[in-house]
Amino acid sequence: MSLEGDTIAAIATATGVGGVGIVRISGPHAVAIAEQIMGAPLDRSVRVGWARAANGERIDQVLGFAMRAPNSFTGEDVAELHGHGGAQNLAGLLAAVLARGARIAEPGEFTRRAVLNGKLDLVRAEALLGVIHAGSERSLRLAQANLGGKLGEVAAELEERVLKVLAEIEGRIDFPDDDLGEEEARVVDGELRALAERTRELAAGFRHGRAVQHGITVALVGAVNAGKSSLLNALVGNERAIVAPEPGTTRDYLEAATVWNGVAVTLIDTAGLRATADAIEARGIELGERRVESADVVVVVNDGVAARDDGARYGERAVVVRSKSDLGAAGSQDLATSAVTGAGLDALKARVLELAGIASGEGSEDAFITTERQHATMVVARDALGAAVTARATRAASEVVALELRQAAGALAQLRGTEVGDRVLDEVFARFCIGK
Repeated sequence: MSLEGDTIAAIATATGVGGVGIVRISGPHAVAIAEQIMGAPLDRSVRVGWARAANGERIDQVLGFAMRAPNSFTGEDVAELHGHGGAQNLAGLLAAVLARGARIAEPGEFTRRAVLNGKLDLVRAEALLGVIHAGSERSLRLAQANLGGKLGEVAAELEERVLKVLAEIEGRIDFPDDDLGEEEARVVDGELRALAERTRELAAGFRHGRAVQHGITVALVGAVNAGKSSLLNALVGNERAIVAPEPGTTRDYLEAATVWNGVAVTLIDTAGLRATADAIEARGIELGERRVESADVVVVVNDGVAARDDGARYGERAVVVRSKSDLGAAGSQDLATSAVTGAGLDALKARVLELAGIASGEGSEDAFITTERQHATMVVARDALGAAVTARATRAASEVVALELRQAAGALAQLRGTEVGDRVLDEVFARFCIGK
């Protein structure tokens, strides 16, 4: 946990060889430390100079500038030193900063301070992490939409509407003889139903948001020589898996990354399922089955030769396909595909994305929740508003309705991070890198 009044510092760029590396400093002594290192005053204008260690030894020629509170990312005094990239050079710059009184920042501490100082809400902070880790154009658009405030704005608007209804209900609690009139009751009940439906939509959209933000895994399973490896190669667009007529070519599972409709997809080709006395092959089949357990979607491949596998053991995650459809007709209940002609591949991709909960239309990334924390708070708001609707319909006491509305408003506030404790903040920012 950060300590108030500390000045923190970290390397803010990725490790490794690069043209430029950045050391970021934030806190009450940030500017003074950077000025000592460069031997010159700093402001928002970029200054070129030599960074020096405490003993006066030159470290690197750098660019330096400073941003005074509250007009900075963290809301504190911030200074940055832009030196040449490389682990050793940046380590020397950081050591010079630490020697003058700063301490190493904890993971995500710069962003955490931005949240605590009102520069970001918690949704935008989580979106910032999504931007950094975006694995596809669509995931980047979703993260950028939330970083721009889309989801936070929706949550704030819903909270405001809930509080307005709550004010109406509580006003009648204080004055029990002045009950809601017929028209007022109709308006209140209509608004409650609309709020319950909107929070239900947002909670349900988590599957889409999570899948777009983090990508999906798709496992190919089936008997030996069912055409799994050929199908994987066709779906990826290059020869990633070895294909041969001999059974058991794939002895272990292998993974290949691709992008479908702007969504990052990891395809998993597993060893063919069969009884075998070969200990290595048996071990490969076991490892593949373990990997399949965590897959978002399971494509069950049948070739029309081995006994048909209906994929029932995979439940709603399963898509059953008939491979090698160019060699014979597929069963009417199976999706026909051909790695040779490409037939059925687009239909298979669409079906997989649908099963993973991904909306097909672009532009659907305007306001989707993407984290377990956001989903949990939205579920609380959804359930509380649903209970408020039921309480009104069954003529429950106004105090009961008010209690549910307070819970819904509190959950929406927590989603934005305005009413959360250190434990929640610790969990969120533990996923950030040190320099962010």
